Amino acid sequence: MSDAGEVVRKFFATLSTGDFDAIGEFFDDESVWTSGNVGRTQPPPKGREAIIEGFLKPIRLGLFEEGDPKVEIQTLIVDGDRVAAETIGRGRGRDGAPYENQYAFVFQVAGERIRFMKEYMDTAYAGRFTQGVRDHLAQG
Repeated sequence: MSDAGEVVRKFFATLSTGDFDAIGEFFDDESVWTSGNVGRTQPPPKGREAIIEGFLKPIRLGLFEEGDPKVEIQTLIVDGDRVAAETIGRGRGRDGAPYENQYAFVFQVAGERIRFMKEYMDTAYAGRFTQGVRDHLAQG
């Protein structure tokens, strides 16, 4: 059995590469990723394909320079199959604007897979950043 904390560390290191195939290996058909306001407006992505193709790719490829944002773990707390992580995401938008947002995640890990994760972030900051990138791209 894998150490849940080590799985989460590997996940963030892989997420920071922007390699979607490798990132997808942390999920299976039962995995769920809830984030920000997603739960209030639509069901959270469930399963590898929905998480990668319907959620991560559009955000990362649509808003950020390739491979960004990078994730730095600040705090990691492990209790059996549950992990809490405090992180900072840093990178550049497709418009060149710097991005730096603080996140908190709660995970449930099963073996080498992430079964469930809940992501918390400064959604007001993320919204301003997103609008700035979209405005810049629309002008260019």
